[in-house]
Amino acid sequence: MPEELERQVERGSLFTHTALTEHALRANENEAIVNGLVDVLVRHNLVNADELLEAVDSARAETAAAGEAASLGVAIRVDGDPTPAVAVDCAARMPVCQAVCCRLRFALTVEEIETGPLKWDLGRPYYNRHDADGYCHRCAPGTHECTIYDDRPTVCRDYSCANDPRIWTDFDAMVLNDEWIAQHTGPDVPGPIEAFMHASLS
Repeated sequence: MPEELERQVERGSLFTHTALTEHALRANENEAIVNGLVDVLVRHNLVNADELLEAVDSARAETAAAGEAASLGVAIRVDGDPTPAVAVDCAARMPVCQAVCCRLRFALTVEEIETGPLKWDLGRPYYNRHDADGYCHRCAPGTHECTIYDDRPTVCRDYSCANDPRIWTDFDAMVLNDEWIAQHTGPDVPGPIEAFMHASLS
């Protein structure tokens, strides 16, 4: 069944990224040890600081040029105490903003990943999934109405665009921050895993 395949891919990816996170924590500890060791060597004049920095920069450049720099790009959201959101008349603003808030990206919580109606982006774990038009995959085409409004994630419930400089350069006058929106909310190009999943589900 396609639904079971998708569920297994999501669970498998969650396990994989959990394991990778544990390795990242170990790498951070190793980095702290190495930095401490270097500090001791420099303070005791056993290593020349300038030569060391030059060698590090050279090694970093070689690693980047070879495409071997490590980066997971994985995020899990942990909600704190909710803050009261400023009420916004969305109906009045929709003709201007075109529901640009539904084009924003945010990390999901573990509960939302496991049981929520909002799916995560297979190419960018564990952020909310967007369709090719750049909108949340739970937005109705054309109207941008949220199809899971009663079950939407906490981050959506608590969000208010009031005075959000990413959205408005002037909230009261309803002047959009077109430059930021154009740079950060464009359509997505699906990665190979997501393309495979879409093909399997179609």
